[in-house]
Amino acid sequence: MLPSFHFKVMWLPGCIAGTLWSIGNVGSIISVHRLGEGVGYSVVQASMFVSGLWGIFWYKEVKGFWERIKWFCSAIVTLIGILLLSYEHGS
Repeated sequence: MLPSFHFKVMWLPGCIAGTLWSIGNVGSIISVHRLGEGVGYSVVQASMFVSGLWGIFWYKEVKGFWERIKWFCSAIVTLIGILLLSYEHGS
């Protein structure tokens, strides 16, 4: 048996979240188009890094010392990728 979806309560927050998500997608498409793939895609990837930091420090989504260490290790790999992509624009 599935739980109730609470459509009467959740339709407005769901529509707002979907609208904001769509605006973000349009913004990422525009940034890649205007700035080029190297810089534009780097900006999009950096936004995911910033949202991850919000998730850790504000919303407390990642709990535990080793889980945070794993997240920061993967964030370092992401930042290296962002830097390498941004250098592609210069060549």
